[in-house]
Amino acid sequence: MMQFPFIQKMKRYSILLMLLSVLAWSPAMVSGQSSGDTQKSATLYKKSAVMKSYRTCMKEKNYTKARQVIENAIVTYTEAAADPQLYRYNMDALNELIGIENRKIYLKSNPDTVRYFNYMYDLYAMGLKCDSVEQARLHERRAMGKKAEPKLRAGAGLLVLPYMKNLLNAGKFHYRKKNYAQAFRFFDMYARAKSSEFLSTTKEAADWNDDQTEVAVLAVLSAYASGNNAATMVYLPESLGDESVRARLLEIGSKAAAELHDDVAMLALLEQGFDAYPDVNYFLMALVKYYNDTEQFDEALCKVQRMTQLYPNTRDYWYMMGKEQMLLGQYDAALASFERCVEIKADDAESYSALGNIYLHEAQEAYVHFNMPLSDPSYTTTKKAITGLYEKSCAAFEKARKFDEENRDLWLSGLRETYFKLNKGRELRALEKYK
Repeated sequence: MMQFPFIQKMKRYSILLMLLSVLAWSPAMVSGQSSGDTQKSATLYKKSAVMKSYRTCMKEKNYTKARQVIENAIVTYTEAAADPQLYRYNMDALNELIGIENRKIYLKSNPDTVRYFNYMYDLYAMGLKCDSVEQARLHERRAMGKKAEPKLRAGAGLLVLPYMKNLLNAGKFHYRKKNYAQAFRFFDMYARAKSSEFLSTTKEAADWNDDQTEVAVLAVLSAYASGNNAATMVYLPESLGDESVRARLLEIGSKAAAELHDDVAMLALLEQGFDAYPDVNYFLMALVKYYNDTEQFDEALCKVQRMTQLYPNTRDYWYMMGKEQMLLGQYDAALASFERCVEIKADDAESYSALGNIYLHEAQEAYVHFNMPLSDPSYTTTKKAITGLYEKSCAAFEKARKFDEENRDLWLSGLRETYFKLNKGRELRALEKYK
């Protein structure tokens, strides 16, 4: 059959187009990948490459770089971050670095103590992370109905155990140097490791119970000193088992709770402190201030009354009680409290001023309601009673002036009013020199 040249040329052109289309139809296009996805696939995680680099560094005793290889993989690849074995390899590199610093300490050849402690901190952090990641993987397998047991926990636990006391000593080292934030890091790590399932199954864990409260106390003190109020509250309950510093810890806890705006916790700690240590003035003063600020004057009075019962010869508690009674409008009781103050301290200008103010208040109240006619049989008696109140007030203010003349706030305005009401013109004029 005859073929026309034009038709043959068109067939060859069609075949060429088909070949070009096949070549252009790359796997990336078939799978829906973009050019960016294709480029990214070239950097897919290869554990074998990571391990080869890691082992080379370990063989060359470049343990710092070995750590970096592992950590770069964990940060870069999701698969690496979910692989507990990599954290375990990191621990091996850290252990070697600790060994190097330990030998320097033993040989006294310029050891870096801070670096030594930091390596130990990182070792425990890696141990906890290794166990956490492995447990997450086991949980997934068990959820699928598969049998799964930890393979790394025991070995990782044995690796960190020899440094447990060193970790605690690191916290004390920083605490003595007043590096409180650093001190807390180590106390916190020690406590977390000790209470974790990672180490709780080891036989040696039983030996740590005797220092449990001590660590909590140190954690609270260092956390609070570094301004970490939230961490202070975490370790506070356990620290309160140390009776020798319990009062101080309750005070710290109440202050930390106040900074966290947790009034419920603050108040509970203050009440505990006041009940157990009424002689520690901080608890009383903080409670009285809180109850006064919230206008719970009866609660404040209750606290002060307890102190007057415990310490009946302490002037300050009677003075505080008189002030609280005045806030509650209990003026007769307040008079008795301030009279007790001047019995204890004869030259108590403040208490005499308080007495003067109470008598003046009563006189003013009586004078406002004194509107009876002269013909009333009780007129003279009532007027005499009011005058008597002004006289008592005046006498009290004069004693306040006598015992503290420099503090004019205690007596000047009171004397001006009482002198005026009692028609003591000469005395009143003598006060004109005071501005």
